[in-house]
Amino acid sequence: MIKSEFIKKGEFIKNISLKNIIIFVVSIFVIWNISWFLITTIKYHKFVEVIPKNEFGVHVKEKDDYLYNVKKPGYLHFTGNLGVAKTNSMDGLIIWPLLFGGYEYGIRLQNDGEVFEIYVDENMKPIDKEDKVAVQQVEENKDEIEKLISKANEIWNLE
Repeated sequence: MIKSEFIKKGEFIKNISLKNIIIFVVSIFVIWNISWFLITTIKYHKFVEVIPKNEFGVHVKEKDDYLYNVKKPGYLHFTGNLGVAKTNSMDGLIIWPLLFGGYEYGIRLQNDGEVFEIYVDENMKPIDKEDKVAVQQVEENKDEIEKLISKANEIWNLE
């Protein structure tokens, strides 16, 4: 009985040809590509709909002294971002739409020639509460940060 099971397994391995392996690998690659395309197209549709491509093929729009942009995920990646920035400064908000809903946020602030990049939560509070400089910068620029998230919500209705 054991010998016949071994023979059956051996026959199975003999039936696997190089052609079948190539078909399997190509099928997985095609499925992965189709999945990536559908997921990213559906996920980013509402964002690119309000920020169409410009003449250079980039999703950028200027409105009321603010720049808005959408960066769709690169090939076979699932993370892109949304951006809101003042046209006359380096202050900005970056929003990363998460694959299964929700967002992650980062802010970029420029003060006295220094640039601060800080990850914040949905309430625009620094994620690293131990970073005293980040906490101080967020507190000092609270009004500007609130304006940036307000502008993002106006354009993309993130809530």
